[in-house]
Amino acid sequence: MTDPFTGKVNTDHVDDRAFHKRVRRHVAGRIRKYFAVTAPGVEEICRQELIDLGFDPSVMSVDTGGVAFSGRLADCQRANLHLRTATRILMRIEAFSATNLRRLEKKAGDIAWELFLPPGLLPAVKVSSRRSRLYHTAAIARSIGDSITRRLDGAERPPSPVFPQTLFVRAVEDRFTLSLDSSGEPLYKRGLKAGPAVAPIRENLAAAILMAAGYDPRRPLVDPLCGSGTFSLEAAMIAKQMAPGLKREFAFMGWPAFSEGQWGFIKREAESTVQDLMQPLIYASDIDAGSCDRLAGMIAGNGLSDAVKVVHKDFFQCAADQYGHGTGLVVINPPYGIRIGSAKKADALFKTIGRHLEQRFKGWTVAMIAPRPDLARSLPFPASRLPLYHGGLKLTLVLGDVP
Repeated sequence: MTDPFTGKVNTDHVDDRAFHKRVRRHVAGRIRKYFAVTAPGVEEICRQELIDLGFDPSVMSVDTGGVAFSGRLADCQRANLHLRTATRILMRIEAFSATNLRRLEKKAGDIAWELFLPPGLLPAVKVSSRRSRLYHTAAIARSIGDSITRRLDGAERPPSPVFPQTLFVRAVEDRFTLSLDSSGEPLYKRGLKAGPAVAPIRENLAAAILMAAGYDPRRPLVDPLCGSGTFSLEAAMIAKQMAPGLKREFAFMGWPAFSEGQWGFIKREAESTVQDLMQPLIYASDIDAGSCDRLAGMIAGNGLSDAVKVVHKDFFQCAADQYGHGTGLVVINPPYGIRIGSAKKADALFKTIGRHLEQRFKGWTVAMIAPRPDLARSLPFPASRLPLYHGGLKLTLVLGDVP
């Protein structure tokens, strides 16, 4: 097209079209490898979530701390939107070997970063290195950052919204894997809660505990030491078939390959599955009236009132006959550590809770977090133990059925 004022041929639209074609071919339309990061011990639950979403299990692999899977960019977006147990989804960009900084910079600089990153925005670079000749993580991060900067100098790309980006670099035995974080804020930040809570359990770990306990939304769930209400909120989204990422944004929304139309379709598809419930079968309570008031406000503000009922009540006033007929699940994150004052007090409280459950919740399933695995033996009913890792703490999930 000729510019009527200068008489010159305007090639901007041609360059634009060529760039978008490259983005579609190399990023949006290409089947790539992804990695769903999880807490240790949660990998198999996350793998089953991916299978339930329709991902091919034959091209999945479980590693410590996550699950590798394959798909297109739209699949990555669906995984971010729907996975309840993942911490983040990484897009594998490139893998290569390097034993010195010069080769590292050369290989990193050969990657077409302009196809992946928002215009004018360099990513934060986070590095881990094991058994590699290049072991100085700060030097590795600086070298890769310099390579990206040089590659992007003078690159002509269309404008895009700015979302912070993070590049994860993993070096093992001189083999480097570069992965771009598609999630941004960790996926356990659902966008439901307002303000900090005392010793909250992370949402993705709460979801994993509910799944490990066999939570059935058709049966009552009692969250009698609810605190900030993480278990109740996660159970409510499961019961209503609400995708956990519906109320937040993601880093991939700033990528050149991001399409508002496609993302809108994926979200509408997720919104169409949300169920209206006849009555709440999730019962949250706590001795702290302020916690109950805050949780009730969050539930009402996020459209979950048909799933959760909140009552100000001491745990030792709770009994099965208050929650209708039949049995269900009791899920408890009791106070321990500095919240209770001493290990002796925490042990005594754990045993007292167990005795109350035995007396007042006969026939119910119990999922309870313990600071030590040996505490499971102090319960007056049989229980299995699963290791949990939360905020640097090694905990134990105790699962059992009250006779």
